Amino acid sequence: MKQQVRIGLLGIGTVGQAVARALIERHDVLSRAAGTSLVLQRAAVRDLARPRSLAVERLTADPAAVASADDVDLVIELVGGEEPARTLIASALERARPVVTANKRVLAWHGPQLAELAARKGVELRYEAAVGGGIPLIAPLTDDLAANRVLELRAIINGTCNYVLTRMASGERLEDALAKAQQAGYAEADPRDDVEAVDAGDKLCILLRLAFGASCTPAQLHRQGIRGLDPRDLAYGRELGYVLKLLAVARRTEAGVEARVHPAFVPLEHPLARVDGAYNAVHVVGDLCGPVMFSGLGAGGDATASAVLADVVHVARRLALGDPVPPPRENGPEPRLLPMSEVRTRCYFRLSVDDEPGVFAQITRVLAEHRIGLASVIQREPGKHGAAEVVLLTYEAPEAALATAEEQLARLSSTRAVLARIRVEAPQ
Repeated sequence: MKQQVRIGLLGIGTVGQAVARALIERHDVLSRAAGTSLVLQRAAVRDLARPRSLAVERLTADPAAVASADDVDLVIELVGGEEPARTLIASALERARPVVTANKRVLAWHGPQLAELAARKGVELRYEAAVGGGIPLIAPLTDDLAANRVLELRAIINGTCNYVLTRMASGERLEDALAKAQQAGYAEADPRDDVEAVDAGDKLCILLRLAFGASCTPAQLHRQGIRGLDPRDLAYGRELGYVLKLLAVARRTEAGVEARVHPAFVPLEHPLARVDGAYNAVHVVGDLCGPVMFSGLGAGGDATASAVLADVVHVARRLALGDPVPPPRENGPEPRLLPMSEVRTRCYFRLSVDDEPGVFAQITRVLAEHRIGLASVIQREPGKHGAAEVVLLTYEAPEAALATAEEQLARLSSTRAVLARIRVEAPQ
């Protein structure tokens, strides 16, 4: 029985501070759970001059020195970003040190290669905190649902965008809602990775590997962020019985697996429609278990630290007992990722049109030419400039047909503008 597990911590930002604090303040609780004493041996920080709760001799500005230290048994990587984090993780694994990380960027782009390295060295690479913050998600998908063939997955996995869209549902403009997200600490000073769905795309890649056995990088996913959304569309959506969310979607079809991130309307009765503010949720449908949803705080120091420390306890317990790491599970045949043009969805259109006879006939003719069925229509009387607003909700159709229809609707003589096209995630 190993009497202690010595931890090297890379990065003491918001999450790193919460992890370090818990390792010190909750030492007894965590050590009992791990079956061995957990010792925060070394930590890499950017600024050595700032006061820390750790002794100065245990701090360094050189993260590579921590990743390769002889007196470290387990490395926690919380540096963030792609480099030098990827190199640091690989360095620790090469030295047969297990690694716990919350780094979705590294895992999205380099996960399979790092997992292969970990397996070759006989150590663990764990990343519960990389998707969903404090929500237990990776372990349930890997173990608790192992008997299931996952049929579909819909997820709200970016707290910033969910907070912004929740405020926009009350009529706020995107820019104002985003500024409030920054004031509340839910959005970075530079929020581009959030609002352009880069963050959500990284996380979907990780979920695709776990739930569908699909090895891909974010470059292979269709990705659309929330810029350009108008609160008017959220109001029309609610009138039709829907709530707008930034969704990560993966679904099995006979032709392959869909994988996409974009704004989408969700029916008011769907569990995801009730996930508001900075909360995250992942809705999974398995062939045996049926629908299951995991939800909770998707970000924040304490919530993410909870997931990091769950992995630390797991790894430390194995180290303490001297248990070998089981070989990686074999995946089945690699599924085909469907190109977006082959994906079938329902769709919401909002058009500004001239108030004249025959307009609606022109619109329905375009939809009919592409075999797009019309489910609902909202038409508003013309405003002071003589333009009327028409909202269309279609039945399911191929994305290629919907995109072509949008182009042709925009070219109609009576159309002033196609103001919005938003996908709808709902059964017909």
